[in-house]
Amino acid sequence: MGNLHRLPLRLRRLLNRILVVAGGTAPDIRVAAPHELLFAVRVRIGMSQAEAAARAGISQPTWQELESGRRDAGIRSWRRAFAGLECDLALMPVPRRHLGEWRAQRALERRWAARSVTRISEAF
Repeated sequence: MGNLHRLPLRLRRLLNRILVVAGGTAPDIRVAAPHELLFAVRVRIGMSQAEAAARAGISQPTWQELESGRRDAGIRSWRRAFAGLECDLALMPVPRRHLGEWRAQRALERRWAARSVTRISEAF
């Protein structure tokens, strides 16, 4: 098999936790788009768009674009919007197949991983 990146221990642990949680979810669960969740949470707590936008510190038309899915927003914008609804935003990758299976296929295709990681993001 190919050489794997030498990930720092904290990143390996984080990835393992994510995979355990993702593996525990039912396969038939549909992953909703952020704008659908934003709308559902706002309606569920009974808040108007204007009030939610004011709490998030954005304009009501911007909120409407986020909620309708017409605005392509980044993570910061989504976090800000959900924070206005007193919600934390969790971003979690859900692998479509087991990572060991994926790695085995890459080995069969003779596509090897890099020998080392030169740059590790401090975002984790």
